[in-house]
Amino acid sequence: MENPPQLVQQILFSLDRLADGNGHHEYEKICFAFARRRVSINLLPATGPVSAGGDQGRDGESFWSNLANEIPATSVHAATVSGYRVVLACTIQKTDIPSKIRSDLRSITGQGTPVDRVLYFTVASVPVAKRHTLIAQARTDHDVALEIFDGLALAEHLADPDLFWIAAEYLKLPSSLAPERADENDPLPGWYVRDRDYWRARTEPGRTMGDLVSLRDVLRHAMYHDQVRGDLGDWIAKMREFLAGDGPSDVQMRARYEIAVATLRGTGELHAADPLVREFFEAVTDTEGDLPLLEDASILLQYGYGSRLRGNTSITMSELDGYYETLREHVQAALAASPYPNAKALLLAIDVRLAFFQAYPDGLPERIEGLRDPRDTLRLVLGAYDADETVPAQTIALPLRDRDGGMATLGALLDVLPSAPLFPIEHTAEVFEMLTLSLADHPDYAAHRDGLDEAVARAGGDASKAERAHARAITFAGAGQLLRALAEVHEAKIGWRHGETIEDSIPMMLLAASIYENLGLFFAAKLHAVAAAVAANGAQQTNARRFVPQAIAVAAINDFKAGNWCSASRLVRVTILAQNTYAEDPTNLDRHPYLADVLQREAFALHVAHRIAPDYEASIRTTAQEEGTETLLEDLASELANDDPWTIEDLVRGLDQQGSGRPFADAGETREMHWTAFGATWTVQCRNTRRDTLAAERLVSGIQIIQAELALADAVWLPAHVHIEVKTDRDEQATDAEKLERIPDNDLSRWIVHLQPGDSVREDRALVDLVTDASLLLLDNSLLDRERFLALVVDAFARGLGHKLSGGRPYDEAAGFLRDEDYERMTALPDGPPGEGIARDAFPEHPELALRTDLSKWYDHDETVANIERRYERMMPIGRVTIPRLASTEPTATVLHQLRDEGWRDWQLMMAITNIIGNARPAWEGLRIAVDSPAEVRARASALLRREELDTDPQLGSNAFTRDKLLGALEFTALLTLPSYGLHLNTSTPNATAVLTVLRDRFNFGVDDAEHDDLLATPPDHGDAA
Repeated sequence: MENPPQLVQQILFSLDRLADGNGHHEYEKICFAFARRRVSINLLPATGPVSAGGDQGRDGESFWSNLANEIPATSVHAATVSGYRVVLACTIQKTDIPSKIRSDLRSITGQGTPVDRVLYFTVASVPVAKRHTLIAQARTDHDVALEIFDGLALAEHLADPDLFWIAAEYLKLPSSLAPERADENDPLPGWYVRDRDYWRARTEPGRTMGDLVSLRDVLRHAMYHDQVRGDLGDWIAKMREFLAGDGPSDVQMRARYEIAVATLRGTGELHAADPLVREFFEAVTDTEGDLPLLEDASILLQYGYGSRLRGNTSITMSELDGYYETLREHVQAALAASPYPNAKALLLAIDVRLAFFQAYPDGLPERIEGLRDPRDTLRLVLGAYDADETVPAQTIALPLRDRDGGMATLGALLDVLPSAPLFPIEHTAEVFEMLTLSLADHPDYAAHRDGLDEAVARAGGDASKAERAHARAITFAGAGQLLRALAEVHEAKIGWRHGETIEDSIPMMLLAASIYENLGLFFAAKLHAVAAAVAANGAQQTNARRFVPQAIAVAAINDFKAGNWCSASRLVRVTILAQNTYAEDPTNLDRHPYLADVLQREAFALHVAHRIAPDYEASIRTTAQEEGTETLLEDLASELANDDPWTIEDLVRGLDQQGSGRPFADAGETREMHWTAFGATWTVQCRNTRRDTLAAERLVSGIQIIQAELALADAVWLPAHVHIEVKTDRDEQATDAEKLERIPDNDLSRWIVHLQPGDSVREDRALVDLVTDASLLLLDNSLLDRERFLALVVDAFARGLGHKLSGGRPYDEAAGFLRDEDYERMTALPDGPPGEGIARDAFPEHPELALRTDLSKWYDHDETVANIERRYERMMPIGRVTIPRLASTEPTATVLHQLRDEGWRDWQLMMAITNIIGNARPAWEGLRIAVDSPAEVRARASALLRREELDTDPQLGSNAFTRDKLLGALEFTALLTLPSYGLHLNTSTPNATAVLTVLRDRFNFGVDDAEHDDLLATPPDHGDAA
């Protein structure tokens, strides 16, 4: 092997020999091969005869653009690439080179396309001084930039390892002279080396489909791999040779496609391939039966739009739109011809892709700044593939060309798949994933998503389905749509929950915990954290156990956030034990951020206890001493100390505003758990024992998970305060005793819930009991009837609610990290939390768990108005005398007008007045109505309530229609109207104010009315009434 100086000399000698013979053609090829590697992949050979003047002095001319970053930034030659129109000229003349160069410059610039830069290659040496003179003259006389490569300069380049093949090929140098490559330890694939050498040696152009496939493989490899990106220009030039002859049209069509894609991917621009793109689309619909070519067309069209938006093509938007319409019409015509299942599946998939093209507004500028470079997109895709990840989706919802049509076509594709089992559905699934945010709110999204997932799972197994669900979860989470992200995380979790993929499932459990935590559902988060710990500890792969300390730390963090600072502190101790057992470099906080997080929280607890809650300092400090972290915690706590005075009130109000529990809420004889969802504040209280705490957390985690599951459904939640006392005495009760004991209270939804202790929970009954208890408690807070509400729960089960509620083991076992003595230490502390007498601010809800104020899916405007019309017809006669009298009698008339101004509709005022009248009538006839009244008495009273008012009826005075009495009747009216909206009260002690809020916000209760005479119009004969 020659050393570099010797090799350069050998190459220079061989170049000089070209001038001794008629070696102009070989020299031209050498210059071209070099320039494509070091200057621009867009250089094309001139068309005129060499040395005959027909090429206007130009041996090579670039197409429109030669971007300065055609070659990746990793190439040391990128800075030499031009950004202008470039002409390559070369000569083997040895004498009077300056005159030759001047002559050629006049020829080059005197006709043809204007030129910005000339690269002039000469075998003969050009002295530096003379070179500078020629360069200056070129700028002065012709306004072009001139670069001169003499024989020595070219020889030095050809001695580079990646260019030596040019010298070997055209100068016939032996391969033994090849210089050593710097990347010899990262060899090229054997097949690439073999095919590369074959195509470099081949002189005749490719013609057959086999030729094209062989060349396509090396071209695509060069396009996708920086290591051989320098070869790309050579392969594009070789691919262009397919178009020179009269080869098969389908081969030439594919050559045009490959050239266009490689040009775009290699240079970031499409300009150089614009004519080929136009030729492709003008002919693509003439190819009969070549369906894969139609698929190529849809892809190339997408590249065309992307290039147009970036100003990287001369093809106009109207041209692209024309290609789009022609192509889609062609595809749909082929579908109408009733093709066989496999062909039909491919055509449907192409139509889906076309329908899901982005819709662009009119009047777009020639170039939109800030769009991602297509080569960066390529690197993003390749990075995802290399990492075995799904390609990231769009981060915003884009308007689509024909979203509804595309979703309908996708449904047809899913229907035909059983008849086309070999169809590669993965590509369509990838398009669907990329457009997640654009499609998520479509009515068919969930069904088509599941259909695609099932199809992909059939082809690639549950792991592939899980991978896609994970990609969607990341997309949704990035868009702030946590509930949708959570659903996908659960799908990924269960898809990977197998022996060989459990390591992928555990992070999904932790991701689910993180989402629940961000939603403020800390006990749902804790369940998934402990589930991850159980799964990691039980995994056959020992490497999975590295997740155990992280999972326990997440459980501790959620205890901290829930206000259970004593429990959290004890869980930190368990975390450190697990960390020292399973983690690599366990004390390195930089490598284990979860450990740093949980220690900082414990340090904050120590700081708070020391500063404003000294009753609890000894407990935190003792735990830290057992952990061996006391010094570290003190150091961390000292960083929190400052001179600003703050009080327990400052602390608890800050925690209230964050949605966190108050500190040391688990100290003393009892503990409470608080959270909010859908406008309801929930409080669960239990004795502070291991047995009762785990049972209460079991129930709370179930309620919170079901709440998250039903959040996207319309359960018509009521704003309320729910208070639950948990007792673990179910085993001590009679078999038929109420497990959920309602305590009557019009202000609170108050319950005593009797649960089984963990050691007596039957695994086969645990899930059923949990869902039953949680669902019935939630039902009380909904205005749906039992059947419809439980149908939502059943539907949730169909979506996987069962595995979402499961921690792999019964909750009391999975979460039972703390011992009885830990709870005894907490019980011995003064009752927490500090600042209990400070009024609790309303818990801030996560926006996705807020009480909905949009119109309910159960609301039917036409039916509502029809019901109001019937009420006017039925009830106006009941008050036909009294209502006009009240409208013209003070002070009742003023009160009625005030109520109307406050938003009460006439039909509601009518119902309130007639209810007051109807309730008074039984007493006029001596009837006394009680719960145990005989049926005939109740029937008689009912008839009295509904009959038309008589002129001879007693008249109720204004004191029967005071503001308070009317408001009471109006609230009662709201309750009476619930069935007409398809709603139902699930409690015998309803909160009428809460019901009224929901009716007004979600059922247009304060808006809807029917045509009627003005209820409060003063009759003509009462105009002067006082």
